[in-house]
Amino acid sequence: AFSPDGKTLASASGDNTVKLWDLSGETPVEKGTLTGHSGYVLSVAFSPDGKTLASASSDKTVKIWDLSGGTPVEKGTLKGHSDTVGSVAWNHDGSLLASGSSDKTVRLWTPDGQ
Repeated sequence: AFSPDGKTLASASGDNTVKLWDLSGETPVEKGTLTGHSGYVLSVAFSPDGKTLASASSDKTVKIWDLSGGTPVEKGTLKGHSDTVGSVAWNHDGSLLASGSSDKTVRLWTPDGQ
């Protein structure tokens, strides 16, 4: 997923991490690795303001990452799905996050995890 300003790329990974890439040069340069999931990361999505990233995993959770400071910080873990979470997407103003799972449900969350 590309950040709204186009300067950062977030990639989901089979090693249970999210990689952040700096796109300011000709070649992407890794600028950070987000760890915390216990299963493959399958989807990532930036909030519309680019300050928050959501990641979906085969560990049945969604993690919320605060990117507003210099170092990304895990802000919380959203639990509620009973199977792999394969997709995440923010609405137009960042007030809702949708997560889709192999448990055949879609859940809507507020950024604070409610």
